[in-house]
Amino acid sequence: MPLIPANRFLIRALAGLTAGLALVVCAVPVQAGNHPPSEVLVEAGYVKPYGDLAAPFLTTPKGLGITQGMELGFRWRYRFSDHWSLAPGFQFIDYRNYTGTNPQLGDYRIQPTTLRYELELMCVMLDPGKTVRPLIAVSAAVLRNRLQGFYKTWDQAFDTSVNNLGFSARAGIRTAGFEFTVVYHYNRFDTWRFFNTGYEESYDWDNLVLRVAWIIPF
Repeated sequence: MPLIPANRFLIRALAGLTAGLALVVCAVPVQAGNHPPSEVLVEAGYVKPYGDLAAPFLTTPKGLGITQGMELGFRWRYRFSDHWSLAPGFQFIDYRNYTGTNPQLGDYRIQPTTLRYELELMCVMLDPGKTVRPLIAVSAAVLRNRLQGFYKTWDQAFDTSVNNLGFSARAGIRTAGFEFTVVYHYNRFDTWRFFNTGYEESYDWDNLVLRVAWIIPF
């Protein structure tokens, strides 16, 4: 089955992010040996949904009725200095499902999830000897948004996914081998796949994450 143009664009975008990271890393003069060692992190977070994720399912055309979720992630971080770094990462966001009962269908469940493949630029402030160091970071990501559920007309169930580009910004502190940050994920896209309205609809799946990351010691 041939790839549609949108998917080709996303594949090229992901390949470009990967190639860009490789070029930057290779461009660093290894013989200088003046940059800190790389880091591996494991991340977990509480997710607060906004936009169409949080809008009521029964009374809005695109709302999903989601109240909260969980984020799990993993990343490798290349450190150019004690302050600047670049890190590819992966996060899985699993929202708490919206459930209900329909007279014809019986019990039903609305299940949204998001996969994020991102590249993040981070700056850690103050000197490495400080116990608490503030940090800020921005990232671009290829997203795969999946929705399982029923159409608003209750005529049939569906399970479909949409790929798009997203962005994030986060800020917080780094201390004692951990990072505690607040992350805002910008996740908006246009599709006709999710709800059968007869039109291509614009969706807002933005969310806020309270995240803790463990820097694995080596």
